[in-house]
Amino acid sequence: MDIFDALEERVERLVARKKALEEENAMLRADVARLAAEKEAVAQRIDGLLGKLQEELAEEAPAG
Repeated sequence: MDIFDALEERVERLVARKKALEEENAMLRADVARLAAEKEAVAQRIDGLLGKLQEELAEEAPAG
């Protein structure tokens, strides 16, 4: 195997690795977006529950 064959093989491996990393990056970005949406939904749910709790406590508080 001469130096050009070795270089060609190395370049092909690097190109394949780059493609694999780009695909992995895209999947990870999709995961991050999905998790961010889930986090936002949970935060809104918690805020809603806290609001209900505050309303309930305000109604039960004795006047004056």
